[in-house]
Amino acid sequence: MRRYAGLALLGFSIATAAIAADGSKTPEVSVNPNEPACLKVPAADMEQFVGAPARIRETNNGFCSWKGSISGAYVKVMYFKGESLGIPAGAERAYFDQGIEVIKAENKPGELVEIPALAESAWGLKIAENPTNFYSVYMFKNKDSITIMSNGVGYDATVNIAQLAAHM
Repeated sequence: MRRYAGLALLGFSIATAAIAADGSKTPEVSVNPNEPACLKVPAADMEQFVGAPARIRETNNGFCSWKGSISGAYVKVMYFKGESLGIPAGAERAYFDQGIEVIKAENKPGELVEIPALAESAWGLKIAENPTNFYSVYMFKNKDSITIMSNGVGYDATVNIAQLAAHM
């Protein structure tokens, strides 16, 4: 359980910071195919990871969840523009790096590995004891944060999804 707390911390602490900044409550769950996080990886590309047809299961303020025909496979994409987080201009990278350090501390040495040439900073979580086949990639690019979380698609596929998202 300790390992999954770190995963949620980076993605959801970003959302919490934005929510806390304006004092509002968490919005209700909805499906919006035009959510920027959903546009990071088109359905046609997502099908190779979750099966056809790839469909959006849930969207919410920077969050998009995909599911397809492969049993147990899903992908979650979180995309937060730097200015949307309530973080002072110029501090976006420091905030991202702080989140990465928390995830490193909550996992075993070597489970969070740097992924070179993906973004300004990119890290993949490869949990050694992983019966749920859960993986994630955290990226920082152009003041924005992108997190890809997957289940049932494997680590390499999760990195491939992150590569697609980084180029959109």
